[in-house]
Amino acid sequence: MTTPSADDARLMPELTKEEEELFYNSMVRITDGLPSHELQLIKKESIECEAALQKEIEILEAAIKAHDDAAGSSTAMSTSTSTDQPENPAVAPAAAPGIVISPIPIIPPEYDATNTTVNNYLPSADKIIASDLSPLDRYFTVSALLGRLREPFDTPPPPHSGLARVRLNAIAALEKKKNKNQISALQTRKNQSVEKYNKMLKLKLPELKLNDIYTQKQQNNAAMLALVKRISNHRTAAVFRRAVNPLEAPGYTNRILFPIDLTLIKKMVLCEYIQTFEDLYQHIGLICHNCVKFNGRDSDYSMLTREFENYVDDSFIDFMQKQKDKATAAAAAAAA
Repeated sequence: MTTPSADDARLMPELTKEEEELFYNSMVRITDGLPSHELQLIKKESIECEAALQKEIEILEAAIKAHDDAAGSSTAMSTSTSTDQPENPAVAPAAAPGIVISPIPIIPPEYDATNTTVNNYLPSADKIIASDLSPLDRYFTVSALLGRLREPFDTPPPPHSGLARVRLNAIAALEKKKNKNQISALQTRKNQSVEKYNKMLKLKLPELKLNDIYTQKQQNNAAMLALVKRISNHRTAAVFRRAVNPLEAPGYTNRILFPIDLTLIKKMVLCEYIQTFEDLYQHIGLICHNCVKFNGRDSDYSMLTREFENYVDDSFIDFMQKQKDKATAAAAAAAA
């Protein structure tokens, strides 16, 4: 096998031990609250997707071995020829014929979830290398789960795809920007993201629940309604305020079994179906899950979803802290 390139390392840097632990805990957090049917789909699709990825890895490894064997045979033949003859320069392998990189990824039959007559993996190394997609893009529920992750846990696109070039250009631009301590804007953004993940876990995981207000049943829904209003007023929330019109999104009702939007969530708070901030957060998470599941993890809508969910996390962290400060002040005043 060949060693990873510098671009591969920049697209998917190796996680530290602490980041790996944070990754698994964050996966628990964003799946908690999803309908059981969705969780079963994630489990089923994960097994199938892993098998497809393993098959493509085997195809690539076989192609690399065949290439290395051919290169070795060529070297042996060249050394056995007369030393009087000039050496031929090395010739790079020809690109696979008929491969055109399109700005809009073409879905191969193998990655089309509606096509049950073909395998779920690409049959040749040339097609795998040239594809802008991967087996993950066939499995919408798994793709939705991973597509919600932000730095440093976001999954990279295929290394030779147009999306990879766009991401590498963005990474290069962020690496050039440095603060007075010579820390790049990219590293700063990653640090802020990790810090935010940790703060959300302090609200969610049982062993880290430092803010009981997050899980307490609210006697008055005014605070939750205020938080819903704050989130709904953000610019990224515009597409989530109303239910998706199936006529404008063909196939939506077939793929999304639990449609939800911010207006519906507000009604659920008003009728006291949602009674805790934890439930509120989980229902907003379902909005994000549905959007990425329907549109794909690298679509413009999914990029908007990650930005929206980032703002939701900020809002919850800030709001919970203010609620805790109010409760602390009230308790102190009562004790005085």
